[in-house]
Amino acid sequence: MTTRQAAVWGIWGLLAAYGILQAAAWSIGGLPPAPLVAVEMSAGWFVMLLLAALATRGMRRLSHNLTEAEHAGLAQTGEIEQLQVQNAMLEIIARSVDVPLAFQALAQRIARLVPCERVGLALLSESGTEFQTYTARVHDEERRVRPRSEVVFKADRTAIGAVARSREPMIFTDTSEAAPDYLDINVIYTAGFGSALLLPLVSRGRAVGTLNVVSRKTNAFTQDHIDALLPVAEIFAVAYVAQQLQIALAKHHTMEAMSELTIGISTEINSALQTIIGHCDLLERGYPDTNLQRDLAVVVRQAQRIATLLDKMRTASHDRLRDVAETVNQGIPSSPEGFG
Repeated sequence: MTTRQAAVWGIWGLLAAYGILQAAAWSIGGLPPAPLVAVEMSAGWFVMLLLAALATRGMRRLSHNLTEAEHAGLAQTGEIEQLQVQNAMLEIIARSVDVPLAFQALAQRIARLVPCERVGLALLSESGTEFQTYTARVHDEERRVRPRSEVVFKADRTAIGAVARSREPMIFTDTSEAAPDYLDINVIYTAGFGSALLLPLVSRGRAVGTLNVVSRKTNAFTQDHIDALLPVAEIFAVAYVAQQLQIALAKHHTMEAMSELTIGISTEINSALQTIIGHCDLLERGYPDTNLQRDLAVVVRQAQRIATLLDKMRTASHDRLRDVAETVNQGIPSSPEGFG
């Protein structure tokens, strides 16, 4: 019982006690002899009942207003917490585009947005067929300096893959019911968790992973929890794409430097080979010895073969450089069929 409810009950309790005392007094001393006294007492009772009713109504109205104010305050607190999480994510990502590291640093803040026992992150691998998963225990101190991938799941027969394909959040109110259908939910159920919430990480229309929270209780998550985590999932998605872009850009610079070095070296080798072929041709013309000409022909063929290989190597280097440049220009990791 709240304080306001206790006050209402106290008002009516005092009136009831007063009525009982007055009835007892009348039973001992008899009813008032004068009609005027009875009228005055009736009027007094009417006034007291009216005041009690007005006080009760006022208390209820005050209680309703205070309840609404409390709900509004809780909503604002949730919004502030959500903005703090997003701001912290942006600060971490601004220092280092490392999504697993940001996830480890923000796991406890995420747990304040959505009460849970563990927070998980699944990121699509470069091949686009597997998900690397990371887990943070929100109620224990994190001893690892850097997060490491724990379990790798295929896209098939997993809830992670289903969420990534549909690009829609999924709530598992009871993991025991979904455990036979999904490998990752079976792992969660075996670990003793009763419910799970998975949200897709979507950037530019493509899913690149999922953000997951689990609880040991069943029916622990609702649509409100989805609404609270969606902005966080969006930032993780953008950050992951930025991280992949940075990796692809570094590969592009490395490939560019290696291609320039390869082309330069192959050009010098080819120039030396052409010199060798030219000298062999002069020797073949100047010395009509059959054995020498046969040996010179072998040298020329091998030199021409090496020149052809160098030409293929230059072409392959150009093609690889073009592929890396296309990946950088695309600006998003490759996804398996159905994810985009």
